[in-house]
Amino acid sequence: MLIGTLIYSVVIGFFNDYTNIISTRSYSITFALAIVLQLLTFLAIYIKGLVVKYSKKHYGKKAKAILIFGVWAISFFSKFVFLWVISLLFRESVEISGFVNIFVIVIVMIAIQKIIETIDKKLA
Repeated sequence: MLIGTLIYSVVIGFFNDYTNIISTRSYSITFALAIVLQLLTFLAIYIKGLVVKYSKKHYGKKAKAILIFGVWAISFFSKFVFLWVISLLFRESVEISGFVNIFVIVIVMIAIQKIIETIDKKLA
């Protein structure tokens, strides 16, 4: 969680400085946003894991359909939850220009986090 939060704060900072996708009022807001996004991402991944675990206990087409639709629905709708929580907590301090952009930010954050985890495992 700590490394993820630090990665998120760096990625948000870069997006804030070099794009118009996200705008934060200060670095304190950027760091707080990183913590919130890390917690929301962890929660979404945990819920996806529950769906996968449920589908592994059951067999057949119904279980596979639940797995595919469940993971897709969580991935899709969680971004709306992310936007809602951000607007609720940060109001005018954070501006994100659209649904697709939050998706791009989260994908970049997750990708960088996975790359760093892979490097860490190889070095350990």
